[in-house]
Order: sequence, then structure tokens, then C-alpha cells
Amino acid sequence: MTTTHTNPNRGMNGWFALPVLLAALAVAAPLLSANGFVALAFALRHAFALICHQRPERSFWMFGAPVAVCARCLGIYLGAAVGLFLRTSRRIAFQLLIAVITLNILDGFAELTGLHGNWMLARFVLGLLLGASAALLISSSMGSPATRIAEIS
Repeated sequence: MTTTHTNPNRGMNGWFALPVLLAALAVAAPLLSANGFVALAFALRHAFALICHQRPERSFWMFGAPVAVCARCLGIYLGAAVGLFLRTSRRIAFQLLIAVITLNILDGFAELTGLHGNWMLARFVLGLLLGASAALLISSSMGSPATRIAEIS
């Protein structure tokens, strides 16, 4: 008799490459610009402008230019890559996502009202948590129907 062991994250582990690729492309923009590939760097910045405000004072800088996304977006991409490897119940993943969204909103409100300044590292870490918790919800919602039924009960 042969037994097979199925990985509950099978099919999800390959998806981590997408957010890693997005982060790499965002970081590549200033490197490309510094090495004379200005048109390619411009194209990357223009593409990322569709989803990120790209304010230079809220972005990490490399090679004398800002990364193509803000610190929070960069954190979201990297966090999503990690979160796709994790798994918990959908209920816990959803509660975690709500808590992290709340923290991100509170951070934005605190900066807007002057309670704190431009805290790049905090923005990056909150982005990491947001990306990881969103990806955790996705990865925890995937799997066999039997697994999902067992998690509900």
C-alpha cells in the first residue's frame, strides 16, 4: 500500500516568486539608472506609479535615487513572499489581517496629525506585516476542501 503525503501549501510555494520579483524590480530601478539604463529605469518607475505614490521622502534610496516604490510597498512585497509559506486557520489569518490593517491606518493617522514624523523603518515593518498577513490569509484559504472544512469546525 502506497501512502502519499500532500503538502497543504503545494501550489502556493511557487507563487512567492511574484512578490519577490516585484521587490527586485523596484530595487533595480535606481541601479539601472545609475548604470546608464535610464529608459528601462523610467519604464519601471512608470509601471510602479500605477500602484504606489513613490514619494521620495518615503522611499529607500540606493545609488543616489529612490527605489521605485515607497518603503511600505516594498515591505508589502517582501512580506507577501514570506506569508505564502505560512499557514494557519482562515479565522486567525483574517483576524491578523484586520489587526495589521488597523495598525497601518493608525500609523498613517499618527503621522498625519503630527504625533510622529516620517518613520521609514516603521512604515517598512508595517508593510512587511501587511503583506505577510494578506498572503497568509490567501495561503490559509487554499488547500483541499477537506482541509478547509476541518479548519472551520
